[in-house]
Amino acid sequence: MIKNYVKVAIRNLLRNRVYVLINTLGMGIAMACCMTAYLLIAYNIEFDEYFNDTQVQNIVKVVHHFETSNNKSEKKLVIPIVMAPQAIVGISGIDDFTRFCNEGGTISFRESAFNENIRFADSSFFYMFKLGLAKGSYKNFENQKSIFLSERIARKYFAEKDPIGETLTVELNNKKYEVVVGGILEKLPLNISFNIDALMRIETYMDAHSIDPNRWDKNYSSSTLFKLTDINHRQSIGQQMNKYVKLLNENQKEIHSVSFELVPFMTPIINGEVSQSNLRLPIPTIALFIFSTLGFIILLIACFNLTNTTIALTGKRLKEIGVRKVVGSGRIQIAQQFLIEMVITISLAIIAGLLMAQIIVPQFASMWQLQYGLHDLNKLNLLLALIVLLFIAAIVAGIYPAFFNSKFNPIELLRGRKGIKGTNYLTRSLLVVQFSLSVIVFIAGIVFTQNAAYQRKLGLGYDRQNILTVSVKDDNEYERFKNKIAGSAEIESIAGAINHIGPYSAEYRTIRIDTSLFQTNIYKVGVGYFNVVGLHMTSGRDFIEGNQTDFESAAIVDENFAMNHKIINPIDAQLFYNDKPYRIIGVVKNHLSGLKQLDDSEHIFMFAKPSDYKIMVLRTPPSKMLVLRSHLEKEWKSLFPGNPFESKLQDDIVYEEADGYNNNLKQIFFFITLLGCILSASGIYALASLNVQKRTKEIGIRKVLGASVGSIVQLLTKEFSIILMMAVVLGGSGGYFLTTALLGNLYAQHIEIRFITIVLCSLTIFIIGISTTSTTIFKTASDDPTKTLRSE
Repeated sequence: MIKNYVKVAIRNLLRNRVYVLINTLGMGIAMACCMTAYLLIAYNIEFDEYFNDTQVQNIVKVVHHFETSNNKSEKKLVIPIVMAPQAIVGISGIDDFTRFCNEGGTISFRESAFNENIRFADSSFFYMFKLGLAKGSYKNFENQKSIFLSERIARKYFAEKDPIGETLTVELNNKKYEVVVGGILEKLPLNISFNIDALMRIETYMDAHSIDPNRWDKNYSSSTLFKLTDINHRQSIGQQMNKYVKLLNENQKEIHSVSFELVPFMTPIINGEVSQSNLRLPIPTIALFIFSTLGFIILLIACFNLTNTTIALTGKRLKEIGVRKVVGSGRIQIAQQFLIEMVITISLAIIAGLLMAQIIVPQFASMWQLQYGLHDLNKLNLLLALIVLLFIAAIVAGIYPAFFNSKFNPIELLRGRKGIKGTNYLTRSLLVVQFSLSVIVFIAGIVFTQNAAYQRKLGLGYDRQNILTVSVKDDNEYERFKNKIAGSAEIESIAGAINHIGPYSAEYRTIRIDTSLFQTNIYKVGVGYFNVVGLHMTSGRDFIEGNQTDFESAAIVDENFAMNHKIINPIDAQLFYNDKPYRIIGVVKNHLSGLKQLDDSEHIFMFAKPSDYKIMVLRTPPSKMLVLRSHLEKEWKSLFPGNPFESKLQDDIVYEEADGYNNNLKQIFFFITLLGCILSASGIYALASLNVQKRTKEIGIRKVLGASVGSIVQLLTKEFSIILMMAVVLGGSGGYFLTTALLGNLYAQHIEIRFITIVLCSLTIFIIGISTTSTTIFKTASDDPTKTLRSE
């Protein structure tokens, strides 16, 4: 029986090749979009599947629960770096542990030197986690002077040469270490907890920072993993770890430790759930929600379009349905026939979608700098996902046509008394939803375009267009380079700093005024910094070069700081940082460090010693910015041939992430708008054609009685005008609220959506829809009525 169903289905689809082609391509693009969304979902679903469950079944991650000075409960996936060795001795049930942390360092080999992200772990790391090796041996990691590299990094330094046994120089915190390459890691999946370019022993990290293993230092922490004797005892072991809470609280003021929790290694901790982690984490929930919603929207539009066009074609098959019923087919058999046809159509669409995904998915991954593609997915999971997608699409698109077409009385069908109405409540509702979704994504695309322009014009409170930065390691490098470039005509002024204005540069620390504790942004800057960045002083004075008192106990705040803490006369007011008193000597104008900061965000500036400088900040006219950077790179390489040159424009520092979000989401929304409009227009075209076909005789009679083409078009488009008006009202409202929520989640500084934007976007979609129906109706209304009536 199934064989006969398939034969009939194929014959009917072949008779309607254009219909099949349109729906296959439309649904195929929708399927490709769903696969793109699934790429992100699968990233999380398959996270850490690289590891054998049995191998890691007794391994746990240590989560630190704490409260901020504002009594806000938070957690982080790091603990003090010295805790694990003490815990394995002081708590029973822990068989082994490894710490995992990271830091930027410079790796050099002969003439090549690059800044790299270096990871550090204990010697037990490869015994707890069996990462694949392309070359070398796990035993080599027992040597504290060893380094393991990824295949990419190995090629970067050694090309095709075998690197095992070669010596590299690693510079960490201004200390140099000679290390031997002990292993090359095979290419690891992107969605695992350990993001490794270069891996060294954690003892080297502790030596570089002079960490005393017997002293609890709140400044140094690591993500820590325990291997337990029995995973079922993790809660009791976690409770035993709480004995370290008191010890921790004695050594920290910014936060108040509450407890420790041991989480099974394979239990995901989503990015955003913890404030700090040295492990890679799954994609944030908000990103999955956004792209899953977009994929679902385009799938709905395609499914509703397929439903409407299927119903529109039903009129050609009424006699077939009647004959099938007369010879014994029941409603279930008729419904099964139409569902099988729908399944075949959607199966073809999935094949087309897989082909399109070879282009769409890499483009999407490139937009978001996600080095993860369809080839990285678990093939069985992908197959199951496609089957589920086929089932959902077939049910959504086919269930109504199947049961609608199976309900007719066979006698009425064969006598020709039964026909298909132009539209009904369901088809109208589907059209409303289709066009509403198109309005929503169109509004989102326009708003993100406007938002990008708004943010570029937004005044941040300082001269961001004039600023260029260069990374330095210490005061020696800073002074030598400063002297080298001092005569450059393009440079207006130079200053040094530890922290520089930007989204991620400030230290978020606890401050006390009287008895009130709060956390705020702290920048440590050198002499002349405010003049270089164009941050104007409103009262008081700047730091004085060489003034020891300023180094030890002076602070400059912004106007928001004084206002937020109700300091009427801020000059000479006192605040406490690390339990040391600081006197406010100056007030600068308010500014924004990034687009995620609110207008009332506050900042404190403290005096940095030249020996601690990490950044050189230069001021130059915007027209000379690129020329200057090229000149600086040339001078740097002549002065420090073995050191990498790192420089950024301030605009890039501030807008890099925002430009990525705005441009990428804008492209995605416009793509979905275009696709949605095409699918929605084809759906409304099919229903309008069916509507006109059923009213051909009426149109002919109206023309004979003197009705004009315009009046007939107006009459027949009235129904579709109402449908489109409902769509633009619903879509406009939905677009406003959803886009406002999305903008608010991404930025504190964003455009306010204007009413005119909603109206124009809605009007555009309305015009597209009404133009499609009017074209169909106008063509029929323009026909000679005598031919129309004669044919009837």
